[in-house]
Amino acid sequence: MEDYLPLFIIFVVAWLVPMTLSWLEITKVPSVIVEIVMGIVIGPFVLNLVSGQEESLNFLSNVGFLFLIFLGGLALDIQKIIASFPRGRLQRVDIISNTFLVSVLIYLGSLALSALIVFTLPLFPTTDKIFLVILLPSVALSIIVPIIKNDGEIGRKFGQIILLEGAIATIMTILLIAIYSGVHRNNGFEFELLLFLVIFAVFFIAYKIGTLLIRVKLFQKLMYKLEHAASQIRVRGSIAVLLLFVAIATAINTEPVLGAFFAGTLLSLFLAKERSALLFKFDGMSYGFFIPIFFIMVGVNLDMNSLKDFATSLNFIISLTIAFYFIQVVPSFIMVKLFGWKRSASSGILLTSRLGLTIATSQIGLSLSIISPATNAGIVMASILTCILSPMLYKFMSAEEDHHYYSIYIIGGGKAGLELADRLRLHGIPYLVVASQYDQWQVLQSMGIESINANDLDPAVYRSLNIRPVDTVVVITHSDKKNISISEIIRKQLGHSKLITVTTKPELFRANKALDDIQIVNAYEIIAASIENEIMRPTTTQALTDSFGVYSVEEIPVHNNTIDRKYVKDIPFPRSGSLVVVRRENEIFIPHGDTHLLLGDLVTVIGNATALEEFRRLLN
Repeated sequence: MEDYLPLFIIFVVAWLVPMTLSWLEITKVPSVIVEIVMGIVIGPFVLNLVSGQEESLNFLSNVGFLFLIFLGGLALDIQKIIASFPRGRLQRVDIISNTFLVSVLIYLGSLALSALIVFTLPLFPTTDKIFLVILLPSVALSIIVPIIKNDGEIGRKFGQIILLEGAIATIMTILLIAIYSGVHRNNGFEFELLLFLVIFAVFFIAYKIGTLLIRVKLFQKLMYKLEHAASQIRVRGSIAVLLLFVAIATAINTEPVLGAFFAGTLLSLFLAKERSALLFKFDGMSYGFFIPIFFIMVGVNLDMNSLKDFATSLNFIISLTIAFYFIQVVPSFIMVKLFGWKRSASSGILLTSRLGLTIATSQIGLSLSIISPATNAGIVMASILTCILSPMLYKFMSAEEDHHYYSIYIIGGGKAGLELADRLRLHGIPYLVVASQYDQWQVLQSMGIESINANDLDPAVYRSLNIRPVDTVVVITHSDKKNISISEIIRKQLGHSKLITVTTKPELFRANKALDDIQIVNAYEIIAASIENEIMRPTTTQALTDSFGVYSVEEIPVHNNTIDRKYVKDIPFPRSGSLVVVRRENEIFIPHGDTHLLLGDLVTVIGNATALEEFRRLLN
């Protein structure tokens, strides 16, 4: 009973915090920060409801931390990062637009600025300088991951850069502090310090084994058969992989967090994130149980007495806090071309969050007598300040701006561009047409089409539009050669790869290696497909054409827990719409009444605007 009461208290807090924040409509304060503060309140220094000495709670807290880092690795889209690597000759535009390269440059910039501050400024005269250089760029993934996940940024380029830089900083801090502490303990470098490379070897071996297993038909059949049974085979297998890497990390005397991150990264290589039901199961298990325990126990276990030792040295705390922000925000401005000054600064501010890893690193320094108890207290205090201030400042700076953004940019004001714009308008998708000819622009204006009259071969025009990485650019002028020229400008000079271009000569684009990663629409194939529909499906084609303004087709992912595993016939779908196709992992099938829907399914539906809204409400 003694072990269950503190756990009950923790979960009452975990339940009340998001409920209260939602009720009071407090959006700029992340719930994880409030959970840490509430942990201090229920801990031994205030109410003493939870002592922090409960072994079971500390174990669950450690598991929560491992799951948080594991989910951070799982959230990385490794395939997309690899695919984004520039091919051929590396250009400046590739460097500032590539997710991995940008993340690496931000970390290296932080590390360089740390060395500059520590070795040139007399701010930390009594502290081991190399230790501080390693500690300053450390990042609190445990704070960052839930925030960018709640903001819906975790799957976008902005969130991926933040996540990847945080991951790089976490891995490098763990590796560097492990090596430095080993050197300090042994009074020099020894071969055993290189044992952490074992985890890299296990990662590549496990990846090779995984690629072979998924091709075995018997294995595929068993996995599919047991996936949604009581055995939950994929969940069990994934946790086994997590524990394998954690066990290896522990065995070679490195940090378990390194193993957790590599386990998540390994599994991310085999999952289709947008539709994988496994991710939803992990989210429910982790954020519903383990992770809240971790955050609340961080507050419970904070040694508030240690802060009293440093009450007379406020200058150190302030200097350290300023240093944290300086070394993280300045390198983030490398993203200005991608996201603008405000968004770049907000990413640097969020990355300044310091907590578990920084405090753990400080504890290692204290145990090795590299730093004093007073310095350790100052690092703890500065970390607490950043983990409270940074998320709040990030939320404030990330508040929706008044600027109007377009999702689709149509380059070409001819009949095809006009028709596409009109259809997008019916779908309610924000668009902008760039028309180079004045008479075309006048026609567009007279029809109420959002458009501008500008030279479509001038790179400055596209820079002024502030096209975001998530936006789609459609090049649809009257000339194949002009389409190539415009595509080269947008791809090479702006570094924008989300391009669709229409052509009657696709071989011209395939011959241009700089454009081999853009989407090419063959005009002749579209015409042939349309004529085929008129021949083979004339009634359906005519009906869809005539009712285009009324009926639309849309793909909606299933994210609603209440309909998970329910039969289609038991879900009150609108009568003015219909389910067309369900995609599950690599399967595509037509749904019937006895078809059950699962979290992560991608459902194609057809209906009018009211029906589509109802489909979104029920499914998403």
